[in-house]
Amino acid sequence: MDPRYIPRVIYAGIDEAGYGPLLGPLCVGASAFRLADADGSMANDVLREGGSPEGPRAPDLWKALASGVCRKPRDARRRIAVADSKKLKSAGSQPLIHLERGVLAFAGTELLDDAQLFARLGVHARACAASPWHAQVLPVPMAHTKDEIGIARSVVARALERAEAEVAHLGVSALDAPAFNALYRTLGNKAHVNLTLVFEAARQIDLLRCNEPAFLAIDRQGGRASYTTELKEHLARGARVRTISESDEISTYEVGDGLFVSFEVGAEDRHLPVALASMGAKLVRELFMRRLNAYFAQRNPGLAPTAGYVEDGRRFLAEVKPILLREAIPEADFARVV
Repeated sequence: MDPRYIPRVIYAGIDEAGYGPLLGPLCVGASAFRLADADGSMANDVLREGGSPEGPRAPDLWKALASGVCRKPRDARRRIAVADSKKLKSAGSQPLIHLERGVLAFAGTELLDDAQLFARLGVHARACAASPWHAQVLPVPMAHTKDEIGIARSVVARALERAEAEVAHLGVSALDAPAFNALYRTLGNKAHVNLTLVFEAARQIDLLRCNEPAFLAIDRQGGRASYTTELKEHLARGARVRTISESDEISTYEVGDGLFVSFEVGAEDRHLPVALASMGAKLVRELFMRRLNAYFAQRNPGLAPTAGYVEDGRRFLAEVKPILLREAIPEADFARVV
């Protein structure tokens, strides 16, 4: 082995936004960090067997990146907030200010509009390309100047360098109503639609890790405790799936050799990669809703915007029905069936 080679481990997370709404896409975000592990201590934590009913341990990235990253949106040192997206979406005229700052800082590139951000995050074209209400490209950033985002990127870059870490992946998959409804008709279960996107993201994490040990945390949806069948079907590709623990809070498995997958209640509060995935998914969904609202406001200037959740989504749907009829847009291509 090259003596200059530094062993690495992958620490990743997956979370969704938009599981419950009537309108707009279901978005699943994923983030992964490659961490230097010169002494093997992190790999030992990931691969360890005994001592804890929860199985392997993950690094504390909030601590490792503390020079530039924090959990709270208000920080005297102007660090970048990374937390559950629900805690970062604020009231007032700029509700996405903290989500935008965090996601664009970790995305690490110059952006001029939301289409460029979607491309940077790998948002699948199937998601919304066929929907006319998602065709309009809108500027990004919204709540910051380009210089402010540049500073935020630098803060994150310095923190990553100090921690000997790098962003290996930051992506979002989005599924708008037509594709969502088609997949639901095939699978017959809303939770299975969500899991399909989750395991697509998990396969990406598995591919990028090569032979590196990896810990993947996934925010658990619903009350189920066992995921063995789904892991064998969607991720294992013939490899062994070993159950480490299954409880009401955490279910952890080893898939193949060195990939540990943990489904956890409240994972976005336990794992920075899950929190960042949550932020990416939420920001992409909000940007798509911004496009949707702009499309219909152009056709009905007095129309109040919607976030797409069921009660207000029904109000919005009733108000835009004349537009849907006039433009020959089937309701089943605009609203989810469940």
